[in-house]
Amino acid sequence: MFSEPVIGERFFGREEVLELLNKRVLALKDGYRQNVALTGQSLSGKSSIILHFLHTVNSEGFIPVYVEVVKEPFRAFSNKFIATVLYNSLKKLGKDVEVDMARLLEVAQKSIPKTCQMARQVNISIDRGDLDEAYMGLLGLTSALKDESGLSCVVILDEFDNLEHLGIKNPFLSFGKVIMVQKDTMYIVSSSRNEAIKKIISEKLSLLFGNFEVVKVANFDIATSARFIDMKFAGFEISLFLKKFLIMFTDGNPFYLSRIASRAKEIALERPSTLIDEGSIAVAILDLVYHANGVIHQYLLNFMLTVLDARNRENDLSILTAIAHGRNTQSEIARGLKTKQGDVSKSLARLLDLGILTKNGVFYEIEDVIFSFWLRSVYQRRKELLVDGTFDRMGLFRKDVMAYIDAYSRDCSKSAAQRMSELFNLFANELVSIDSKHMRLPHFTKVDIKAQQDSSSMITASFRGNSWIAQVYERPVSENDIINYIKNVKASGCKVSNKVLIAMAGIDENAKLLAKELKISIWDDSVADSLLGFYGMRRMVVL
Repeated sequence: MFSEPVIGERFFGREEVLELLNKRVLALKDGYRQNVALTGQSLSGKSSIILHFLHTVNSEGFIPVYVEVVKEPFRAFSNKFIATVLYNSLKKLGKDVEVDMARLLEVAQKSIPKTCQMARQVNISIDRGDLDEAYMGLLGLTSALKDESGLSCVVILDEFDNLEHLGIKNPFLSFGKVIMVQKDTMYIVSSSRNEAIKKIISEKLSLLFGNFEVVKVANFDIATSARFIDMKFAGFEISLFLKKFLIMFTDGNPFYLSRIASRAKEIALERPSTLIDEGSIAVAILDLVYHANGVIHQYLLNFMLTVLDARNRENDLSILTAIAHGRNTQSEIARGLKTKQGDVSKSLARLLDLGILTKNGVFYEIEDVIFSFWLRSVYQRRKELLVDGTFDRMGLFRKDVMAYIDAYSRDCSKSAAQRMSELFNLFANELVSIDSKHMRLPHFTKVDIKAQQDSSSMITASFRGNSWIAQVYERPVSENDIINYIKNVKASGCKVSNKVLIAMAGIDENAKLLAKELKISIWDDSVADSLLGFYGMRRMVVL
């Protein structure tokens, strides 16, 4: 792992996911098994969630087995799996054990002989080169342990998709065959390759047992990000604008937020001062993202070299850099790179499978916003610099960062309605998916904003005699707001083809139900931000 997981007192947020995992483990104790798959981009906090869950959960009645799956020889994976099963089960049985394979097998031979014999048989299979047999035996260990000890296992396989790199012929098919009949073992798996794990579960495992509950571990939402920033900057003074900037810049990623906050505090204290200003944030970004020795720079470089295959790396980077610069449809990428759309399509499919890209309608997006920033503002910028040697690159980069912060300051001076009207003016009949429904974004010929008495703003966007009526709220939306919105729509006198309510600060359940009944589309901040990103605009942060 590049970053050590956060557990205990340092762990922050994620209450809903932890509650779900606790609920599933309690159900296992009652005889009901529901497996869980956690997906989410790299560094979104999946490992921290899993390990904090194991740190805090009441493990009476089950044995936890956590194994990080990495690209390594099968024997190394097998040794970790066996050692973890034996160590945790023997500890649960009150035995005094050490993390040493020979000693673990010696103690296990007396306490859980059938499980121990199966573990030894796995090693025999490996020695004679039969990895598939060894793999099946390895997965069967928890059933043997249940028979001997009466205790069920909760097996956690972190970066589960890496099973395909262990030298097993059909790792997921074999996995499914074992756990189809393994009713007393619960599995929690995780992967940073969202599309890959969905494909594994929906195609390779669904026919066998079909009971994996997929949970997306997203970055912190705006409210949680703000609380996290307040916690990280406790004892320091930071403006509302800079809080918004940090949330926008990191997209609420806990790793990036934590690193930038820590460095900004160090910079402030060097002055000495407790004020976090734009200069502190800019220098923190320079030190971490631009500087070759910066933690974030090193992570992104390592990520690029590790994930992108050497044979396709140069081509893939060209495509990713094009997307980072806003050329985010297949046709735009092909034109920009002067290549065939068919060749671009193959590369895009590969990058989607790797989890680097996501796709919505015709748009491709780099899921990690800091990686996107790094590609266009650091990686590409360094390549394009004509002057080398003693040239003050950091001075140039500092100007870039300050210009970026200034540009966001100008964005923040506009209302949400102004930002959305600018967005509407960029629509050009593209296809997108909103709330799992496909939608065309019309090329509007006229976009007007009108302030309402309730402090909201109404956008009327017209095309070919039809109109979209969009009401934008920067405060939580209530049932009364829906009623007033419908009155405003009727009073507009327009031929309305789509009613949209843009709830940047959330909407209560009653209002949501009423809106659905009245066929009003609800766009929350995540929908609005996705659309802004597709058209090269910065995220809105309403606090």
